[in-house]
Amino acid sequence: MASAKSQSRVAATTLIALSLAAPAALAPLRPAEGQTLSPSSLDIAPLRDLPAVPPIPGAEAAPPYVSQPNVSQQERRAAPEISPGAPNYGLPRVRARLPRPNPPPSPLKPPPLSPAHPLPPLEPYKTSFQAKEKIKRQAKLRMRGFRGSLDLPAERPPPPNVALPAQIPARPKPRIEPNPYAPLGLGIGALRLYPYAEPSYGYDTNPNRVTSDVQGSKFFRVDAGLRLRSEWMRDEIQGNLRLGYVDYASVQNADRPDGAGDVFYRWDVARDTKVKFEGKFTLDTQRPGAPGLVTSLPNVVVVNRPLIVSLGAAAGVTQSFGRLDATLRGVYDRWIYQNAYYNDGSVLNLMSTSYNAYGLNPRLAYELNPSMKPYVEAMIDKRVHDSWLDPYGYARDSAGVSGRIGSTFKITDLVTGEASGGYAQRDYADPRLPRLRGPIIDAAIIYTATPLTTFTLRTGTMLSETTLQGAAGVLSRNVTFDVTHAMFRNFTITATGSYQTNNYQGADTFEQVGTAGVKLEYKLTRSIAIRGSYFWQRLVSSTANSNFTANVIMGGLRFEP
Repeated sequence: MASAKSQSRVAATTLIALSLAAPAALAPLRPAEGQTLSPSSLDIAPLRDLPAVPPIPGAEAAPPYVSQPNVSQQERRAAPEISPGAPNYGLPRVRARLPRPNPPPSPLKPPPLSPAHPLPPLEPYKTSFQAKEKIKRQAKLRMRGFRGSLDLPAERPPPPNVALPAQIPARPKPRIEPNPYAPLGLGIGALRLYPYAEPSYGYDTNPNRVTSDVQGSKFFRVDAGLRLRSEWMRDEIQGNLRLGYVDYASVQNADRPDGAGDVFYRWDVARDTKVKFEGKFTLDTQRPGAPGLVTSLPNVVVVNRPLIVSLGAAAGVTQSFGRLDATLRGVYDRWIYQNAYYNDGSVLNLMSTSYNAYGLNPRLAYELNPSMKPYVEAMIDKRVHDSWLDPYGYARDSAGVSGRIGSTFKITDLVTGEASGGYAQRDYADPRLPRLRGPIIDAAIIYTATPLTTFTLRTGTMLSETTLQGAAGVLSRNVTFDVTHAMFRNFTITATGSYQTNNYQGADTFEQVGTAGVKLEYKLTRSIAIRGSYFWQRLVSSTANSNFTANVIMGGLRFEP
């Protein structure tokens, strides 16, 4: 071991001595100006005369801690060959391939034990300062013209005192349709039409509503109609139309039509200005025992049911001044009467009693609060008949005026409605006819006791024409009370009752009419429903041979796509 160390020291000393003794032989020659340096131009003769250097013990193999260059066999073969006589020359060192200066970062992989769905990052409370500042930044970006989702730069996580885990969005609850059996209708643009047809079959104990010679009969009734609703962002249009006909199998001259309709259109000219148009239509018949058709002759009765047709139109403007609404409407009505035919061949000329009515209806309403809006309105009208004198020689042209004070209200979410009261009078051109006058009370109150039960109370007053001798007109008052209960979503029961009085002012005639009934409706689908009803009606009159009682039972199907 000692000898190996001594030999190494000798070899090192010899190398140092040689380098000091022959520096010119070891140092490379500097090429002259314009000369190209190449391996063939080097003079290595002095190096050949140097004595051989003894090998260093242990240098045959590289130590294990010295890395060897990775030189493949093909690279060794491709290296240039050097004369074996040249000392200190070996194979050329292969240039290592360095990595690119800026390599793309490799995708991060989660640790092996990381969860598949990590927790979401924290987000600030909605009422915290950080959350409000974020909302302000988003608002500023939108004001500058950004639209859609805003990809804001990454923000620093909020401090723990104002942060909470991101809320997991809850799954929206399934939408429950309030009326799953309501008809869908037919869509035409932004209009929705609801046509329907309702054939029915039943039995009536007194088709003609007479006192004597009462005879019941089976009947077939058919109703057809149309409802119209708009789905506009501005303006509005609504319409309803119903036409019906009853055919009695056992009683002649009892068949009769009936119908009603109305249409409403609102034009929003401006935010505070609205123009409204209205139209209405009614079709009815007079019973043979009506006071204006009864004669004093014995055994002479009316053999038909005279028709009564009314057509009406109205136009008005509503201007809002803050909470104050001012409305001015113009009204036109046309009433047409059909002649009455008696069994002795005589004819009562009721066509001459047809008339036109022109009126003006101002109204002021003030909204005290969202639940109450009182109003005051007046009505001034004039009626002009086609004939100056009626069949009994009375001049029935008249002028009327009425006024009322009322309010719409919403006591609670369960009780809503409208009520008004006032006074009305009508003066006739014929001095023999007294003034038709009296207080007027109108109301409609709806009480929703439960989501399944609803109570409705309605009352109204109307001044109408008559052909009864000596009577100026009829002051009619009625009260109706309905109770509707839904046993199931598709099964509804409605109980109804009404009471009406007819006061023929100027004549000794006073009528009282009571009605009670029940209606059932079972909806098979949105478009098909089974209906059934029963009604009892009783009239008591101060005129002889005018009282009657009737019972009607009916059932049918309703088709409404």
